[in-house]
Amino acid sequence: MTRIRAIAIGVSCCFLVAACSSAGHPAAPGPVPASSSSSSSDAVQQYLTAVNALCDGLEQSITALNGGQFDIPLKDFLAQLPQHTKLLGDFDRQLAAIVVPQAAAAQARALATYIAFANKLDAARLRAARQGAAAYQREIDAEKKSAASDPSIAALGAAGFSQSCQAR
Repeated sequence: MTRIRAIAIGVSCCFLVAACSSAGHPAAPGPVPASSSSSSSDAVQQYLTAVNALCDGLEQSITALNGGQFDIPLKDFLAQLPQHTKLLGDFDRQLAAIVVPQAAAAQARALATYIAFANKLDAARLRAARQGAAAYQREIDAEKKSAASDPSIAALGAAGFSQSCQAR
């Protein structure tokens, strides 16, 4: 059940925040080393570029799976859950392989805060889905009213991450 919950959390986030993605899952960027000769801003930019490329790939895959829809019927949500879970798991593994330069610590914290927010949404959506169609729809309605204004979304953009990172 814990693995399913983690998957559902990731899926919900994808449904909630990622309204777009296309088919194809580009190769994930490898670790981004921060060379000692790089300036801090170069190291931060390399980190952001690697993560944004990873986010772009996830967003495309999510869109290919659900047509970019946030508000999908419960039966579709449950049917797509295993595929979404795999996409998010792959993303998380690839993200963990990207070296975070010391100069990009604030950006990494902003991303981690956003992912924690998205995971909470995913968990709430999965809990609601298990309670039935009415609870599921109430959760979606609640997410539509408040999720987009969460400060972690604004912080993600301010940190330099592309909008596609909201697919996570």
